[in-house]
Amino acid sequence: MNTLAKLLLGVVLIAAAPNANLSLASSLIASGGGPGSYSTVRAFDAMIGSDAVLANERQIGASYGQTNEDRFVHMFDYAIADAWQLAGKNNVSLPPPSGVTGQALATQLVQAGVGAGGTFDATRMLAALFGDKIATQVMADLNAKYGAGASDNFDRMADQFFHNIGQTVGMNV
Repeated sequence: MNTLAKLLLGVVLIAAAPNANLSLASSLIASGGGPGSYSTVRAFDAMIGSDAVLANERQIGASYGQTNEDRFVHMFDYAIADAWQLAGKNNVSLPPPSGVTGQALATQLVQAGVGAGGTFDATRMLAALFGDKIATQVMADLNAKYGAGASDNFDRMADQFFHNIGQTVGMNV
């Protein structure tokens, strides 16, 4: 591919996801096993350790009910797989992972979802990773797959999950 074609392709990718940190998205997907085999549990085990992940899952179960503990993991798996698929459909190519792993990756993911008020928001994180258009569609797809209001429930559980992850990696979230 010549230089002009690469430049034009870059402009198309930027236009498709202007506010996205696609390299961070690639790092998250890689930490969870890669496209087609992504696992939220595997990703966060690699970032913060299985004991911390289990503690976070149990806290979600205590706050939202045992079935929601499992449902959150399945919903997060679905959200990331859906975002990756939507990126492809929208001609957004994910670059190779950034090389950020472990707690540094967890920190960047928490930072991606934290707004000016210091509160985590799953839609904000997805938008930071994949762009606004894809994040909005993922949340709509969560509602279509899991029922009306599922994206709101997912966002509340993600808020707690990522707040706990922030605490695990020493952030004041």
